[in-house]
Amino acid sequence: GRSRYHALQLRYEERSLPGLSLLASYTLGRSEDDASGFFPSAGDPNFPQDSENRAAEYGRSSYDVRHRFSLAFVWELPYESSGGIAGALLSDWQLSGVVTLQSGRPFTVALLPEIDNSNTGRSNLGFGANDRPNVVGDPRLDNPTPERWFDTSAFVMPPFGTFGNSGRNTLEGPGYRNVNLALIRWLPLGAGARLQLRAEAFNVFNRANYDNPDAFFGSPTFGRIVSAQPPRRIQLGAKVVF
Repeated sequence: GRSRYHALQLRYEERSLPGLSLLASYTLGRSEDDASGFFPSAGDPNFPQDSENRAAEYGRSSYDVRHRFSLAFVWELPYESSGGIAGALLSDWQLSGVVTLQSGRPFTVALLPEIDNSNTGRSNLGFGANDRPNVVGDPRLDNPTPERWFDTSAFVMPPFGTFGNSGRNTLEGPGYRNVNLALIRWLPLGAGARLQLRAEAFNVFNRANYDNPDAFFGSPTFGRIVSAQPPRRIQLGAKVVF
């Protein structure tokens, strides 16, 4: 196998502000290889289209993300307790969160797994696709939508007994944006024990983070996105710390 990775990595950490702890990082990277995993159950099946031409498999890694930004923070909400009911209700609150923004992951357009167009044999593992179609145009769209993420007319079936000229991981899927927040309250129980009450929201803004589209040439949903990451979820929790 052959792989190469280059990146610019930036990191900022803040702990000097009272009650606030913050960590932000950004990576501009590029990862390339000729196989991203050894027979994984999903994604890159590690099968070269032409076993005698491994160089043709070299391209973006299946896990390559060009841009990634993450921000994590914990904020002890400021309140000077003056005692009484207001002090009991408004003190000892904590807000924490994680923000993740990243560009899309690449994917490979392939023929349906049951089609052995090159007549070189199919994998007997029951997953993955060996053969790829021919490219006759630019499949990238200026304004892709879940119903039409790329131009499917740019791909055609190659003649039987030949390998398609479509490369590996040449197209990019949707990006990912997510915000998770947690509101935490601490209550003293005595004898050094505390009760923690938590209200957590995952994907706070309920953004539709789409998965990669159907990339199998000949599929009824070829070029369409048919699934997404989980929607907003809210959970409540409590635990005793002693």
